[in-house]
Amino acid sequence: MATKTLSAPPRMRTSPTLRRILAPYPRPVELPDGAMVILRPVVSGDRDKLVALFIDIPHEELRNLQDNVSDPTVVLRWCRNLNYDRVLPIVAELDGKIVGDATLHRRAVGPMRQIGRFRAYVRPEYRNRGIGTVLLQEIMGVARQVGLTQLAVELYEDQTALRKVFSRYGFREEGRIPVYQRVILLRDLAEEQETTGAAGEERAAPGEMTTGTILGRDGPRPRQPGAP
Repeated sequence: MATKTLSAPPRMRTSPTLRRILAPYPRPVELPDGAMVILRPVVSGDRDKLVALFIDIPHEELRNLQDNVSDPTVVLRWCRNLNYDRVLPIVAELDGKIVGDATLHRRAVGPMRQIGRFRAYVRPEYRNRGIGTVLLQEIMGVARQVGLTQLAVELYEDQTALRKVFSRYGFREEGRIPVYQRVILLRDLAEEQETTGAAGEERAAPGEMTTGTILGRDGPRPRQPGAP
């Protein structure tokens, strides 16, 4: 499949290092069911596609993203003020629709500058196909390349099942914020595990997730005998 180099939208703020890392995008990745998704950073022209992605997001999932992405004005503000060095959004596109979005949040200075934060959402009708896992792998691959040493996820204390999902992908509980009923999970990016991959892989790694909100019951399924 032919791809073209991503062109930066107006008002884009991106360091030369990150620009080199993002040069291969858009990039096709094959899912376990044989479908091809296109992974690429968000651009300013994605406003309408992102509005459609988030417009009916359930509250249970909205609270993990911390911004009210169901409000089109919030999405418009994102698209007008893209700054890949601060927040890098990678989307999964299937048949011309954005069906999933994952973000890598970074800080340029301070004690947290080597720790990235991960957030993601996959539309319910596209789950159980491996898209969430592919997005997690992609974010971890980019995080390693920009020099981050750890990736963090913040969940709520009552999201026990989702915490178990992330534990299968190498995340461990690192701390809690009782006043906000939040749990912080952390993963060392130097570790290489079978359940994870780096940017540049062409196929979702086989595996299985149980349930969750951010990854949304979205573990890739093994290819069935005779499947294309």
